[in-house]
Amino acid sequence: MVPAMTKNPEVPEPPAPDDPPTLSRLVRDRLAASTLAAPVKTLLLDVLGAPEPSDDAPSSTPAERVYLESVAVTGFRGIGRRAKLPLAPKPGVTLVVGRNGSGKSSFADGIETALTGTSARWDGRSAVWRDNWRNLHHDGDPRVEAKVRVAGDDRPSTITCAWPSDDVSKPETTFKRPGHGTGSIAAVGWERPLADYRPFLPYSDLDRMISGKPSEMYDTVARILGLGRLTAAADLLKAQEKALAAPGKAAADELPSLVAALDDSGDPRATTALAALTGPGAPDLEALTALVDGLPAADDAHLRRLRTAAALNGPDLARVGTAVDRLREALAVLDDVRATGAEDAHQQAELLAKALDHARRHRDDPTCPVCGSDRPLDDEWAEQAAARIDALRHEASAAEKARQGLRDAEHAVRDLIAPAPEQLPAALADPWARWAACRRITGAEQLAAAAEDAAVVLADACDAVRKEAARELAALDEAWRGCVVRLAGWLGHARDAAAAEPRLREIRAAIKWLRAAAGELRQERLRPFADHSQRIWEELRQQSDVELGDVRLTGSDKASVRKLVMDVTVDGEPASALGVMSQGELHSLALALFLPRAAAAESPFGFVVIDDPVQSMDPAKVHGLAKVLHSLGKIRQVVVFTHDTRLQQAFTDQELPVTVLAVERAARSAVRVEPVTDPIHQALNDARALACTPGLPPAAMTHVLPGICRTVLERAFTEAAWVRLHRAGTPEPEAEQAVRGATGLRAIAALGLFGDASRTDDVYMEVRRRCGGGRAVEVLSKCQAGSHPGGTTMPDPKGFIRAVEAIALVVRTPEEGTQR
Repeated sequence: MVPAMTKNPEVPEPPAPDDPPTLSRLVRDRLAASTLAAPVKTLLLDVLGAPEPSDDAPSSTPAERVYLESVAVTGFRGIGRRAKLPLAPKPGVTLVVGRNGSGKSSFADGIETALTGTSARWDGRSAVWRDNWRNLHHDGDPRVEAKVRVAGDDRPSTITCAWPSDDVSKPETTFKRPGHGTGSIAAVGWERPLADYRPFLPYSDLDRMISGKPSEMYDTVARILGLGRLTAAADLLKAQEKALAAPGKAAADELPSLVAALDDSGDPRATTALAALTGPGAPDLEALTALVDGLPAADDAHLRRLRTAAALNGPDLARVGTAVDRLREALAVLDDVRATGAEDAHQQAELLAKALDHARRHRDDPTCPVCGSDRPLDDEWAEQAAARIDALRHEASAAEKARQGLRDAEHAVRDLIAPAPEQLPAALADPWARWAACRRITGAEQLAAAAEDAAVVLADACDAVRKEAARELAALDEAWRGCVVRLAGWLGHARDAAAAEPRLREIRAAIKWLRAAAGELRQERLRPFADHSQRIWEELRQQSDVELGDVRLTGSDKASVRKLVMDVTVDGEPASALGVMSQGELHSLALALFLPRAAAAESPFGFVVIDDPVQSMDPAKVHGLAKVLHSLGKIRQVVVFTHDTRLQQAFTDQELPVTVLAVERAARSAVRVEPVTDPIHQALNDARALACTPGLPPAAMTHVLPGICRTVLERAFTEAAWVRLHRAGTPEPEAEQAVRGATGLRAIAALGLFGDASRTDDVYMEVRRRCGGGRAVEVLSKCQAGSHPGGTTMPDPKGFIRAVEAIALVVRTPEEGTQR
């Protein structure tokens, strides 16, 4: 049993760790002072992610810090039927002790697995080991149920981890929080904090921190420092750079072969494309776009001539033949008409018509204009002439129709003779001139013969020119078609590269700045942790001659050689840490490197779980470890699993408060957890032992016994104060300051009863209400009086101790849901 543990003022305590500036704060301060362009600064802030809460909040403590309240394990590793490990969800040290094989590490693994889905103990294990993790004495599915207290909640949250399959790496985990329902633990938002501030240190991890590869040591410490944000930001920038640079790289890779293809093409467009690709001001994307799109502005003069020739249309021989045949038919009809009297009638009618017209215009002229006779052309003659003209014209209508048909046929032939185009190939100049000259032929028979002959000659010439132009165009287009497809693809990459260039410059500037700043940021981030590690080492090393100097990270996450460098001296002489330190010293050093992570102000976890840290340590270092854990226990809930009784004894020897839980394993993996002691019960046991000791001086009853009982009540009220402050969501620094600031029994009682140390006048009334009336107030007064020089009377010491115990058991837990 552990005796009463009163704070010993002679035991030096390491100072509390400083709250180091967060990584995002360091980056933001550096960016503010840099000369980078505003878009580059914004880009860096974006890829680094949202600032940690402590950057902008007045307190550096997360608003919802989490503490462990219990863990229950069923069918998992060394535990068969359900076994529960109760814990106090507040700062303090709890030792979970038991022999090897008792099942205590199954609780440690259960806590780690419930929160993370895995355990470091399984890393590197063979499949045989991983396949035999179920407990042989339990038939159902393994199950781990961890209850945690989230600051501000009046009831605990529950994490349930179950394995419906035999794959240990695939548990089904849920998180149930009062007022928030049940959901996946992945949605809680602990994944990143668990990586940055992992609150679990199994023995395998402790050993790997020192005995692992230099790169593993670097990675472990970098994770503690949250430097993964730098790596993630750099990776994100490089991914963006790669994506934006890809079109430019593709264009550059394709350019040589594209230039060679264009050079071999022989197409005038290829020559134009080469000039746009490699000439002054290249690449000329507008000119290349016009070539790819086939715009006229991009067409070469030779190509235009070829296209004109290929589209050239000569005489339509069918139409020309039809027109010539019609002309010849009209001539034949006219010849037939001439062989009849119709032509003569036509001539006579025309002659009489002219005579009649003359007579009408010259009525005074008595002479006949046709025969010269003096017969007058009077009205009678005119009437007879008009009748004769009508008769003759009727008779001559066939001749007139034949002549009109001939005229129409001549016009039809001439209408087919189109003028030569402006861009006429030389080979067509003479045939087209001969064809055009046909328009000037007046004789119908000559016109028909010349037009037919010229049309055939010109049509044949046009066909030959057209075929030659089409053949040359086809040859050029065949070569160009392959070039233009490749050019279009290259042009797409080039356009994308040009569009990405402004953003790419910003990203490359950000990468350059981040690469240059990363080393200094690492050291700035490491410095406060290294200082904290130095202070822890000073406690742990005890009688060791090894002094720890600078701790540095060299290389980078992406470097092939990266390592954690620890400068140590032995008796003032520089030496290699791994070469001169014992196994116990190395484990102590590993703890010194790990514990600052647990104390990081940014961590949302108010607890740290350590498994078997004492192995290989000599007694002096175990005492140092107790002091280090005690110091950490002021701001964190520290749960240590160990089979080594020396750590518990070290707390006892130095009168450091600690809660000890014993784990025992019976047949069929039945595991039981029993409290070995807690500060309140231990002090009560000490008081009982004192009261039963005969022959003591009177001062033992009037001064010492009341003092011990006062300690019992102080601890009970202090425990209640922590629970009450956590329920109220009080930030950790404020809660710690409130507990430390409560001096005197009544102030501590007021804080525990009401959450307000100033309500000392209300203490007696509340104690009377909760603890059975005036007798409880009298006991409280006697405990206070016993600390004064005059002491107090003690007629019934055992009855007094029972009364103190009754009060302590009532007040150590605040009433649920009250804030009186």
